[in-house]
Amino acid sequence: MKKKSIPELDKLFQEIGTYKKTTEFKELLDFVKKFPKIAPFNAMLLHIQKPGSNYVATAAEWQKKFGRRIKPEARPMVILRPFGPVTFVFDLSDTYGDNPFPKQLLDPFGVEGNISSVEFQRMINNLKCDGILYREADYGTNMAGMISNSAGGEELKIQKTTKEVWVKVLYNLIVNKNHEVETKFATVLHELAHLYCGHLGSPDLKWWDDRRGLNKNEREFEAECVCWLVCERKGISNPSAAYLNGYLDKNEYIPDISTDTVLKAVAIIESMINEKKNPRKEIITRTIDLKKGN
Repeated sequence: MKKKSIPELDKLFQEIGTYKKTTEFKELLDFVKKFPKIAPFNAMLLHIQKPGSNYVATAAEWQKKFGRRIKPEARPMVILRPFGPVTFVFDLSDTYGDNPFPKQLLDPFGVEGNISSVEFQRMINNLKCDGILYREADYGTNMAGMISNSAGGEELKIQKTTKEVWVKVLYNLIVNKNHEVETKFATVLHELAHLYCGHLGSPDLKWWDDRRGLNKNEREFEAECVCWLVCERKGISNPSAAYLNGYLDKNEYIPDISTDTVLKAVAIIESMINEKKNPRKEIITRTIDLKKGN
């Protein structure tokens, strides 16, 4: 088995040595967290092109939202556009205008918040769409939770307005029911990070890569990075901060991880928090039309 697949982006980083030093990697993480409205991968593209960016928008958005225009000598930055090729954006420093820029937009997380019950429940409901069975167990204080591959045979029901959709159980996610909701949330993030970084393999390589060859240090570093980024971009208390700060302060280089995979995992998890998902068609076993009864 290969240790791990190497996406083109990671190949580039290996060739030029980018983000291998802990100082550079921490700078990247801090940069990506500043742009919660932008997909993690796009935030990284911004950092590659212009590390000192503060706030970015298209020329039309600068004009419409802030009454600012683009300086004639400004160079646009390229980010990926959903369902399209690319979009060109400009940093605050590339604009001018009489209207003062809202300073609070430069520090969107001045106050730590909490995960809302709506967002937490939406994430839990969306787990079923990837065949993840969520349970809470009566664990001791020191046991947070775990995720594992399912032995097979179980099914999950996804209730919709006019139908029931049944899907295969591929994974079991167990969380300590005695913990506060914020701790449960962080536990789910950490365990999902292991899943979406491919540490448990992959049921379909179109979903995510099979990266079971990583060692424990590499697996845990990736999972903590994912958890840290999701929490930071939500502006909530971050349990992974102590681990990452400790590692980054004591080591010159990060483990041999995939930055590309980390950012993709963050994007998957954020979509589960922010929007209602549909089950993957590959795991649907049956659909019952509630109007017809079959």
